[in-house]
Amino acid sequence: MSFTAQSSSDDSSTTNASVDINVSPDTIITETNLTPGDDVTGRVNADNTGSIDHYYFVSADWAPENFNASRTAVLANTLTASVISDPDGTPETLFTGILSDLIDRPDSPGRELLEGTDEDVEFTVGLPDDAGNLVQALDISVDFVFVAVD
Repeated sequence: MSFTAQSSSDDSSTTNASVDINVSPDTIITETNLTPGDDVTGRVNADNTGSIDHYYFVSADWAPENFNASRTAVLANTLTASVISDPDGTPETLFTGILSDLIDRPDSPGRELLEGTDEDVEFTVGLPDDAGNLVQALDISVDFVFVAVD
């Protein structure tokens, strides 16, 4: 037995919209030789250059620099990170925790950014006071990735 259904609409229309986010500058933290208790901070500007309001998420994409991935994972699981939107206006904490957990934050639906607006986003990365010798002399490369959705 087959079943067929039909529907029609005479008054429908379609529109195009773009979701686009521009983040600058490209490099915000270049600190080397952190010691336990040190924090470093950098800022980017997130600009909604699309044609509609949208939401964004932030992730940390980290990779080894000079060492193998398992040792770098120890460092990524030791470093602390915080992400704050609009730090000079109405600050909102998007994330606080360890660097390796910074994936698609804040929680859904994300951080709203209205069409034609922009805001600063502040990143702080730190090496806790109790960081042991296991992370000594390790290097890590981190890209903070922004994803915009409607």
